[in-house]
Amino acid sequence: MKKLTLTTTLAACFCLMQASAQAQSTVTIYGVMDIGMSYDQGGINGNALRVTSGMATQSRWGFRGTEDLGNGLSAYFVLEGGIHADTGGSTQNSTLFGRTSIVGLSNSLGTVSAGLQDTPYFTTLNTIVDPLRNGIARSNNLMAATGFRAGNSILVRSNKVNGFNADLMYVAGEVVGDVNAGRAIGGSFGYSEGPLNLRIAYHNKNNDSASIQNTSKARNVLFAANYDFGIAKTYFGYAIDKGLNSASLNNAAASFGGIAPTASTDSRDLHLGVSVPFGMQTVVATYIRKDDKTSLAQDAQQYALAYMFAFSKRTDVYTSYAIIRNKNGAAYTEGNSEEAGTGNKQFTVGLRHRF
Repeated sequence: MKKLTLTTTLAACFCLMQASAQAQSTVTIYGVMDIGMSYDQGGINGNALRVTSGMATQSRWGFRGTEDLGNGLSAYFVLEGGIHADTGGSTQNSTLFGRTSIVGLSNSLGTVSAGLQDTPYFTTLNTIVDPLRNGIARSNNLMAATGFRAGNSILVRSNKVNGFNADLMYVAGEVVGDVNAGRAIGGSFGYSEGPLNLRIAYHNKNNDSASIQNTSKARNVLFAANYDFGIAKTYFGYAIDKGLNSASLNNAAASFGGIAPTASTDSRDLHLGVSVPFGMQTVVATYIRKDDKTSLAQDAQQYALAYMFAFSKRTDVYTSYAIIRNKNGAAYTEGNSEEAGTGNKQFTVGLRHRF
């Protein structure tokens, strides 16, 4: 009989452990690289031509993995960070994984996750309302609510039952001595079956802090729907925004002269869209209206047209043109997934590759 050395034994044990881990868990590296050129017009400082990253889909990289824990239970994680593809830097204030950082559990009933993640409100806006998914001619230009991505959050999401599902999020304010300050609660409920998607989303954030008390809450309600007719897919969204920070400005500068704009504390948003596929080509048109119900009446309307040509399921080129009509001192700028923009008109052309 041959004698096994300690090194050989350890190597054999390591191989067995590795094989077992591979059989029970998976880790995937994924991402998007999106880069092109944007041309802004209409701002007080003149036109701007830039090489820009992530206009249609913010450039990103990430890891996601799952482990089978048995009896239908799985653990999973996601780490995702934004990339300035034009410079190589990190987005989200130079954080490493500033887009998503979560760990969770899932079973036949649904999932629960904790960390930094999209709110149910933002998920509804991106997946049901906006055919451009907050990229070029983004809905955020006029529909920037208080709750898009939340750290220190817990999200519970049910699986579909007869087409219906729901989710609920709690965001801890983490202010010592005041459990309500900075706290947010949100959720959504909807139906999805065949060509029809219907959903209502809600987000409520307490604006108090350790030093500022008794502020009004930011409250957002979004009614969302889309329907796929085959030859075209139509999109609808209607939002009610009330309270301080309920309708954040995508650009707080006085980009068109005069005094700086004022964020509305009572507004209504309407989003209409249509997506028409032609084989490897897709044409998208959207219309957004911001109706400011305050005495300032700083209303705005955005009109956008986009075209995409897919070389494959992973690689496409795109171009778009969008314009915003501001009223009564409103100063919304035409931006994309990466930048807020400098004027009320923007033309883009870019290349996007998913891996």
